[in-house]
Amino acid sequence: MLARSSRPLQPLAQRLCLCLAMALGGLALHAGAEEPNTVQIATNVERSFFGPTETLLRKAYASLGLQVEFLAWPLPRIQMELRSGRVDAVAMRAESYFEQTPFVRKVDVPLLELQVYAFARPPCPTVLPVEALAQHRVSYQRGMVAAEVLVPEASRLPANTPSDAFLNLGSGAADYALMLSTPWMSAMPVDMRQGTLCRVPTPLSRATMFHGVHESHAAWVAPLEQALRGLRERGEMAQAWADYERQTGAQPNRLQAQPGRSLTVTAPATTGSAPARPPR
Repeated sequence: MLARSSRPLQPLAQRLCLCLAMALGGLALHAGAEEPNTVQIATNVERSFFGPTETLLRKAYASLGLQVEFLAWPLPRIQMELRSGRVDAVAMRAESYFEQTPFVRKVDVPLLELQVYAFARPPCPTVLPVEALAQHRVSYQRGMVAAEVLVPEASRLPANTPSDAFLNLGSGAADYALMLSTPWMSAMPVDMRQGTLCRVPTPLSRATMFHGVHESHAAWVAPLEQALRGLRERGEMAQAWADYERQTGAQPNRLQAQPGRSLTVTAPATTGSAPARPPR
């Protein structure tokens, strides 16, 4: 009797198991869909030293099985897109940025140390004390926290890009322009239509740069730290920067400042050719 009554239940049990499996499979697919196939990383419009950073971050994310897409945007837009969660990470920001932006988690492995340099119309002083900035009009890229914290609010003249900050300087709207850079790259002459700028050789401050991810991807922080720490310990990180410096500094290159654009590294004119003219 029990054997006969159990047979009609078998098809029902099979259907219930099938429905449960489909439901669990759907939940798994939904959970997987929340993770991006390609990580969108916002980078600065200023691209003059981002090559090695992008290579290192691609390697770190590849260790997580993730591909990377870099988006070159102005810093205020990056902040807006990060706040809304429409991008996943920011390539490289100073430590003070993370103190002001709690919804971005710092990946605590230094990528690069940059310095804040002041530029002026010639002649440049040998040293510019930070406190002296309060007596001048100072332009810098809007959203560049490492520079902004040095300039009293009444002296600030924010610009969309470092090029625009230099153009403010060249036009006379600003007395100084600040830029985050490496010592060797900051030594390149900056050319504009108004002439060539000079650099104050003593930096105003230093800033250690870190990668950051949106808080919704906090689970990435530990494995990214492990991957980047491995790149550093194997010497790949130092080698990437050394190779870039050697390639870029092989010739007496110059930087060109153009409205609304990134600074462009240009090679000197070849022998026998006409001198290179800044774009108009």
